Amino acid sequence: MKIKNILIPVDFSKSSKNALKAAIKIAKKAEAKIHMVNAVHIHASMPDGHMIEAIVGDYEEQVKSSFKELESEIIELKDVPHEDDRFVSYLSDAIYSETKKKGIDLIVMGTRSQHTMGERLLGTNAIDTITQSEIPVMVIPEDYHDFPLSKIGFASDFLSVPDYGPLNILKALGSLFDAEVMVFHIADEINRDEQKQIDRIKESLASLPNASIRIVSAESVIIGIRDFTTSHDLDMLCMMSRTHNLFERLFVKSVTKAIAIDIDIPLLTFHQ
Repeated sequence: MKIKNILIPVDFSKSSKNALKAAIKIAKKAEAKIHMVNAVHIHASMPDGHMIEAIVGDYEEQVKSSFKELESEIIELKDVPHEDDRFVSYLSDAIYSETKKKGIDLIVMGTRSQHTMGERLLGTNAIDTITQSEIPVMVIPEDYHDFPLSKIGFASDFLSVPDYGPLNILKALGSLFDAEVMVFHIADEINRDEQKQIDRIKESLASLPNASIRIVSAESVIIGIRDFTTSHDLDMLCMMSRTHNLFERLFVKSVTKAIAIDIDIPLLTFHQ
């Protein structure tokens, strides 16, 4: 897989600017194009059509100016092909539209270091994008700046899946950054079917010279993932969301949300 187009939602906050800097580093190595998108939702219940037009016009001009200021602030942008776009819509709709029109290979989003109780209960834009997007999503915490990407961990459940095609994004990043890729599974032991999946993953990652697979014992999946991330000093954690039955979808979503809301390193998620 070649990463050609990277989408970054930009609201000009500290977290989105930090995500943009990480995306630029990937774009430089992959020779990819950056697509920045900003979205604002205007309530349709507003009675005055002329007022809506005025608001939209002001938004367009304001965001154009903000993108110009962003190019002056983040000078690394000049080193990669890039463009920006504006949407009067929900962010999720803007992301969906851009991924379809621009052939997006990777979405990079920022997330704040501190979250409200409502965000912890209901989720954030980043979590919503992770659970809804068919495109791989990388979430960058606002306090994570260096982005060395020399150690990548992939938390796998080793359950039966049709194929490991989605691992292409992991292989692409591992190759671009010459990273050590550690696939790990939280369990006390593995069965015959899981061993078959291990063999398939080994075959899929054969092109990466620094790939390994480990079995990790822990009190729970979440604790095991967090402990492995810390003890192995990972630069990025990867997780795959599956689309099997309802219980599996809810379980994967709850684990992903629990990890994403507090993680202090980049999180890459991709769907089966």
